[in-house]
Amino acid sequence: MATTELDARELARAIAAHQLQVHVQPQIDLASGAVVAVEGLCRWTHPTRGPVPPAEFVALAEATGVIHDLGLFALRECCRIGREWRERGYDLAVAVNVSPLQLETDRFFDELERQLADSGLAPADLIVEVTEAERIADYSAVTGRLDIIQKWGVTVSIDDFGSGHSSIERALAVHAQELKLDRSLIAGADWEAVADAVAQAKTGGMRVVAEGIETADQLAAVRSAGCDRGQGYFIARPTDPDRFADWLQTFVG
Repeated sequence: MATTELDARELARAIAAHQLQVHVQPQIDLASGAVVAVEGLCRWTHPTRGPVPPAEFVALAEATGVIHDLGLFALRECCRIGREWRERGYDLAVAVNVSPLQLETDRFFDELERQLADSGLAPADLIVEVTEAERIADYSAVTGRLDIIQKWGVTVSIDDFGSGHSSIERALAVHAQELKLDRSLIAGADWEAVADAVAQAKTGGMRVVAEGIETADQLAAVRSAGCDRGQGYFIARPTDPDRFADWLQTFVG
């Protein structure tokens, strides 16, 4: 994998050949302790390099245009997983990460409508997580499209809050229903900033998810700060859907 051009071709081929996988990480309701949703996370094991860090191949995909194929793969898999779990009696929403580059094309929204129809997943069971919201170039166009899918019942979530990639103003601008606090806020134990973010989000009518929870103390702190949901290694690490289903059978919130 000597050049960026070759890397992009390899990633595109890997996506086409179904060599990537979607692992899932649960979110719990902080009031009840129940698992209420999962986030789908793409994983790529290269045949010679082994596991490729997601930050590396997502950045490659965005830089080369492969993000549209990668995003479609993730969307398709998340819809399939969500539908299959519903059929097995699991009452869980599924979150999929979406790049601003995807949101600025009609293709993503056309594919979203198609995948919901093809999979049979109820729109209310899908959460679209907008990553790095500050990179959206045309907020008016994107907001109009996001308003449409929210009318279908899909939840729009703004990711990375507190990392410099998102703001309350950006979340409000796209009429988001959910705000995800970045793991850096939790790791930094700035609970005053967390409580302030929660207060602002709740004023805007948004649900708040704290991610990056790695200790019992952090779990207690985000609960005390008023967060609605929690996600992180302390609850469970990302894993493939079959192993997650086994874990879910034994989880006690």
